[in-house]
Amino acid sequence: MPVAVGSWMPAFGIALLASAIVLGCALAAPLSPDGRAAVALGVAVLGVALAFGPRRNATFEVVLTVALLAGWSDAWIQRANEPLVAQQPTARYPGTVIGDDRDGANGNASYTFAIDDGPTVTVNERGSAPALGARLLVRGRIDPFDDARNPGEPSEREIERERGIAARLASAQVMAALPDRRGDWRQWLARAHGWALTQLRERLGEPQASIAAGELWGEKSALPPDARAEFQETGTVHILVTAGLHLGVVVALIIWLLEWLRTPRSAAAIAAIACAWTYAFFAGGHIPVLRAATMLTVALIARACGRSALSWNAYAIAAGIIALARPLDVTGASFLLSFSCVGAILVCAEPLKAWITAHAELPDRLREAISLAIATQIGTWPVGAAVFLQFAPYAIVANVLVVPIVGLSMLLGGAQLLLAPFAPLAQGCANLNGWCLAWMLGVVQTISSLPVARIPMTPAPPWCIALYDVAVVSAVALIKRNRYRPCALVAFVAIALVLWPPRVGDHRLRITALDVGQADAIVVQTPGGHTLLVDAGGQLERGAQTPGDSSAERVGERIVVPFLLRHGIHALDAIVLSHPHGDHAGGVAPVLRWLRVGKLADSGQRYGGSAYHDAIATARAAGVPILDGRAGDIWRTDDDVTLTFIGPSLPFITGGTNDINDNSIAFILQYGSFRMLFTGDAGTSAEQRFLAEGVDLHADVLRYTGN
Repeated sequence: MPVAVGSWMPAFGIALLASAIVLGCALAAPLSPDGRAAVALGVAVLGVALAFGPRRNATFEVVLTVALLAGWSDAWIQRANEPLVAQQPTARYPGTVIGDDRDGANGNASYTFAIDDGPTVTVNERGSAPALGARLLVRGRIDPFDDARNPGEPSEREIERERGIAARLASAQVMAALPDRRGDWRQWLARAHGWALTQLRERLGEPQASIAAGELWGEKSALPPDARAEFQETGTVHILVTAGLHLGVVVALIIWLLEWLRTPRSAAAIAAIACAWTYAFFAGGHIPVLRAATMLTVALIARACGRSALSWNAYAIAAGIIALARPLDVTGASFLLSFSCVGAILVCAEPLKAWITAHAELPDRLREAISLAIATQIGTWPVGAAVFLQFAPYAIVANVLVVPIVGLSMLLGGAQLLLAPFAPLAQGCANLNGWCLAWMLGVVQTISSLPVARIPMTPAPPWCIALYDVAVVSAVALIKRNRYRPCALVAFVAIALVLWPPRVGDHRLRITALDVGQADAIVVQTPGGHTLLVDAGGQLERGAQTPGDSSAERVGERIVVPFLLRHGIHALDAIVLSHPHGDHAGGVAPVLRWLRVGKLADSGQRYGGSAYHDAIATARAAGVPILDGRAGDIWRTDDDVTLTFIGPSLPFITGGTNDINDNSIAFILQYGSFRMLFTGDAGTSAEQRFLAEGVDLHADVLRYTGN
């Protein structure tokens, strides 16, 4: 229970001050209407708490107002002064490779490159990734990341900013290797990570080595896409991102060791704080790990002063410090996940541990680990579902089985690295860790293979998540009073609001052309609730592509599928694929994997592209009927929307330079007096055939993407 700090500070005063700072920072952020309403509601609740509290306190009201204004002004100033990288012409840039994002996917390498005296950028080029810590001269064009390009889409610029990356280096090519730069700590750190990853791979193999590297410093570049997806689907991906769990393990180990050595509490706290920040630096100094180090520092200082390390006051002080230090992050998913996690531990961990104690005979450490695993999932799944657009129904089970092993695995992995000069001892640690990692991997693979292991989610609006948080606190209070039925009702309503968020119907014809960077992805929503997708974006495929991981498909995974889910679309009546080029077919397979689809209209042309063949194979595997779209076909919905197909006709157009384009599916969408003409990439030859066949091409809107 929070305590008063001084005569002017009421109980919960520190928590209220931290809330005011965070809300002030959020007021200056560019939020969606739902987000802005939630922040305004938070400010209103703060005002009501002051106005109708047990007693008025003019001094505290002034301090609280100052805290609110301090948060707002801090965020406004930092946003106004935030350095934005402008597009730069092609040039040569010297720098250091400090991160390896992915290596070898379709012959491409993606890595993080710190330009000397310049921004940190991400590089994508042909070939294998250079060694971590390599000094290179790279030729390319600096392109800033985009803000949100489609309705409801998060800003890529904001996401990458939190990762510490300012732009991308487009059309990159390594020109030369450079000599080392003296005093470059990023080069030293990158080489340390490269050495550690090599040591892990030599003794553990893959994917175990990448999982261990993810535990130790958040490295997951070499983890295969399928394995990453399995961790995501089971809600255990957080073990691969060094943050609170991992720093907590390190600090707990240091505290235990120092207590065993009978070190005074204050000295132990100082040593643990130093170790936490050293480890945060080794893990790359990314925002999540720095945030975790700050929270642990506050908790350890409280412990050194004889207070509870895990308390609302420590939680609030950490939130206030982090918000003032990085006010632009308070509305980001990482900040929300961090504090949702710790808040849930404060509310739920002890009641859960008491319940486990009453129902099972388990060692105290195991009871604590299980209660923490469940509490963190209770706190984080609504935000996680909103961010990752999926609900993992088995996440609690997966985390209960995996999280208690993480600490032991980290200890063995760290021991393997420290004992690297002593090969037999290092191999012994690796062998023991191999069993731990095999257990974790087996759990994740088994649970991800269960029925409905991943349920696509439409993000709940912030007010639904806020109500869920209130419901969690209320449910715990009701359980303490043995009022189980009201608790169950509150929990059911709160969970239902997150899983099935209420949406306002729109009884109009809505046609949305998504910005997919190239070609088409058009969503047609009819007044009666039917949805069609015309093409699904992508990019032209160059060179050999890996089945299921085509470069064209990633556009569908990152833009098309998220747009559909964010707008409450979980089923499509049909997909119309105008023609099989990768820049139109790229997103079809990902859409088929995530959503229910009634039918797929295909032009029926032969084409060797990986994305197209994957789309057809995925449709067949899912039992989706594949229809050849032909001139003369007519589709009608029960709300009077008509699709009249005008092409292609048989025999196909041949003999030209763009036959596949000219044989695109073309149709006229009509609703009332409104007409829209879709032609895919059909060109002059197709237009001449339409006119020769007497097709009425008059339309209010023409959608054409050909050259």
